[in-house]
Amino acid sequence: MDNNTDITEIISEIPAFAALDDESVQAIASASSLRSVAGESVFYSEDETSYDVFYIVSGIVGIRSRLPNGGNEESELLTLHSGVAFGVLSFLDGARRDFNAVARERCLVLRMDGPLLKAVCAANPVAGSAVYAFFGQAAARNARDVALELRNYLAAES
Repeated sequence: MDNNTDITEIISEIPAFAALDDESVQAIASASSLRSVAGESVFYSEDETSYDVFYIVSGIVGIRSRLPNGGNEESELLTLHSGVAFGVLSFLDGARRDFNAVARERCLVLRMDGPLLKAVCAANPVAGSAVYAFFGQAAARNARDVALELRNYLAAES
């Protein structure tokens, strides 16, 4: 099996993309690459201007940030496992990163190049619709989970 075949198989197995035709899967694959990442590697940092999205094939990723009254120490707000996309907000709105994403162990991720994927979405409306729906759902889920963690943090501080 070659890398391109691996990528298209992974994309086809993502539930949000499972019903896509081969052309749409290939289009998304053209903007994607597989990356093996060592533990403690940083995917992106707070305030960074990057627009790539990552899908965890295997491993664990921590989404971290400095919290109020926490000084320079980072707290992990989310712990993400296989089958989850992260980094979607910057792709969707073009804004700087608001958190740090760090591999907690060796991970295999599908990296979707933000600018290339935006071009794919513009050229292939079927793929574009699936990508934006998937990323919107991921953003909503992650935002709810961060809100819950912050609420728990604030309750513990009271």
